[in-house]
Amino acid sequence: MGRHDFFSRYAPRASRLRFAVSRVAVLVLVLVVLAWIGLSILLAPPPTTTQLQTVPLVSDPSPPGTAAPGPSAAPSADPGSSAGAVTVHVVGAVKRPGVYTLPAGSRIADALEAAGGLRRSARPELLNLAARLADGQQIVLPGASDAPAAAVPSAAGPSGGASSGTPGGAQHGGKISLNSADAQQLQELPGIGPALAQRIIDFREANGPFASVEELDAVSGIGPAVLGNLRELVQP
Repeated sequence: MGRHDFFSRYAPRASRLRFAVSRVAVLVLVLVVLAWIGLSILLAPPPTTTQLQTVPLVSDPSPPGTAAPGPSAAPSADPGSSAGAVTVHVVGAVKRPGVYTLPAGSRIADALEAAGGLRRSARPELLNLAARLADGQQIVLPGASDAPAAAVPSAAGPSGGASSGTPGGAQHGGKISLNSADAQQLQELPGIGPALAQRIIDFREANGPFASVEELDAVSGIGPAVLGNLRELVQP
């Protein structure tokens, strides 16, 4: 058998064998790859699930139909009923006489300013402008017609000497002013000693100027008898 005959006889069979081997090798390779993929999936850790945090909504604690709390507004003061205010009646030589409500602790000067200020004829020196106001108080500001043209000397004081009044000061037409007299001038009155004179001054500083002579009865130590002796000698 020649060489040509050998290859002619066995070459096709070898080719078919190689093709079969190749197909088997490809199939084995595919199976290996599939097996590897399946094994990887089985052995892979489970996927982690992202936990979303739920943020609670801020709810309005107030019940439905009620307004949310806001800045508290200060209640308006009721004139005459609030402890933080006083109501006074201002008359006399002011531009706008009337009833005015002022903060507690205000002075007579504040009440006169609230009444529009002083008239040209006003005599503010006859009042204690620094005295505190009291609720329900009447403030009478004297004018030029209320002051005498000249002061008349008063009666002799305890020391025996005569004390002359100062113009627009403590004496008006021979009467001592309860609202402007000092302790020495008050002691010139019958029955008024140093202690009682000081109580009169303390009373008008705490309660405002005297509106009438009868208000002396509210001063500790002044009874009906003393008031009767002073009625013709003093004036507000």
